[in-house]
Order: sequence, then C-alpha cells, then structure tokens
Amino acid sequence: MAVIKKPPESVSRSLKLDQPVSDLLDDYARFVDCTADYVANFALRKTLARDPDYKKWKAAQNGAPSSKRGVPSQQAGKLS
Repeated sequence: MAVIKKPPESVSRSLKLDQPVSDLLDDYARFVDCTADYVANFALRKTLARDPDYKKWKAAQNGAPSSKRGVPSQQAGKLS
C-alpha cells in the first residue's frame, strides 16, 4: 500500500465573491505563500466539516432512501 495517496480530482468552478472577501482571500494566500484555490479549499473543508447542523442534515440524507432526499430521482442531476 502506498504511503502517499493520489490527491482528489480538481474541478473548475466559478464563484462570485464580495470584493472584501476576495481581497482577504488573496491577502491570506500571500501570507501563507500558497494559491487562493488552496486557501479556499482548505477553509471550506474545515468550516463545513465543523458545522453541526450540516452534520445532522448529512446524516439524515445518508440514512434516507435516495428517492426521498427532497429531489425526485429523475431530477437528481438537474439542480440549478
């Protein structure tokens, strides 16, 4: 078994940020000497993983049958 694992796939995504948030992201990325993409990924991963309401919601979603998750199965891939 390999010690170093393959990193997760990266996908391109377009987000609109408020100007002060964009400036903060760029400034923090310079502070830690890495890319803004890395900072955004890290911050989102940590923040969302610690949200207790999200954890409860996610557990309920994982325990529910796929057809009863709030999106009918024929529309599952068509979220806007």
